[in-house]
Amino acid sequence: MIFQETLLKYNDYVREAVDELFLNSFTNQQNETDLLLVKNDYPEETLRRLKISNFQIGPDSISYRYNSFYKFIDQYRDKVFKKVEHKTELDKNSFKRDYFYHYLVEHELLIYMKFWESDLILRRLYNLARLARGQSYEWQYNQDFFNARRTLVRDEIQKDLDKISPKFNQLIDEIYSRQIRNAIAHSQYYLMYDSINLTNNEESQHYKLGTISYSDWEILFHKNILLYNHLIRCTNDYSVRYQKNVKGKHFGLMIVFPEKDPKGNDKTGWLKYDDTYGKWNWNYP
Repeated sequence: MIFQETLLKYNDYVREAVDELFLNSFTNQQNETDLLLVKNDYPEETLRRLKISNFQIGPDSISYRYNSFYKFIDQYRDKVFKKVEHKTELDKNSFKRDYFYHYLVEHELLIYMKFWESDLILRRLYNLARLARGQSYEWQYNQDFFNARRTLVRDEIQKDLDKISPKFNQLIDEIYSRQIRNAIAHSQYYLMYDSINLTNNEESQHYKLGTISYSDWEILFHKNILLYNHLIRCTNDYSVRYQKNVKGKHFGLMIVFPEKDPKGNDKTGWLKYDDTYGKWNWNYP
């Protein structure tokens, strides 16, 4: 359950961390529209049909998978309660309290796992980190690459972020745990004595957690929800910035593709924003 008091306690902390990453991504991007590519959802087959590029500008099929996750998590994060009121009520009945928290934590564990298993979320974090490091936007989507999540977060997304975006790097350190994600995926945990007890300790020398108290889990989970909230907010904020930037530009905003045209020049396309439908469309000068 999402509690108002806990959200307020950690909101500014998470907000500053996500703002830091986006600002660095925007400032250090190689092309002025690279950050816009993090948001766009153009399917690959559409680009092939329009003969624009064979590279993927959007999530294609992973967009449908993400939309299912979004609907799932949105129902949960949309309901915010006052912790003190629920705690007072539940403390009157210990059996009801234990049953409620058991169901609650199980549901939250599933949300946590699905968040860190979402290809689209990981792809956006991956590209945000690349832009923050001054690297090119990664157009191509390789499923095998994103299946290797055990190295993706630490070795790709967090690479050098301790120097570039230290607040965001610290946030990921605090909320991402490969051991927790793995334990949830393989049902290697049990709930007892107001704790999440992990039973996969012997599977890796890096798995150090034995138990997580419900109070510690509440903090971790709320920070993760706040990360999701502010990723959405920043993505929309920067999209609005691009929407303002494109106004008055006849051709629109130029997109630079990672390939050459027949003359050996960078291949480009143009995007304009459709205020009526609230989306970006290709423009053909």
